[in-house]
Amino acid sequence: MSETANKKEFVSIIAGEISSGIDRALAYWLGRIELELVDASFTMAQRLAAIEAIVHEYKQCSGREELVSA
Repeated sequence: MSETANKKEFVSIIAGEISSGIDRALAYWLGRIELELVDASFTMAQRLAAIEAIVHEYKQCSGREELVSA
């Protein structure tokens, strides 16, 4: 039973690390978008262009040229 408990604990630790990594990455990209949204020095067109640039950068970094629509 100890071996089974160790395996479950190991899987739980790995799942927690993966979840934490996803959370940090999501916070990074959404934080960058949020900064552009609240920048009062930008016009609406400049905000949109800045957000489009962030999405383009994400696609390049992730290797995903197509994103699934919600």
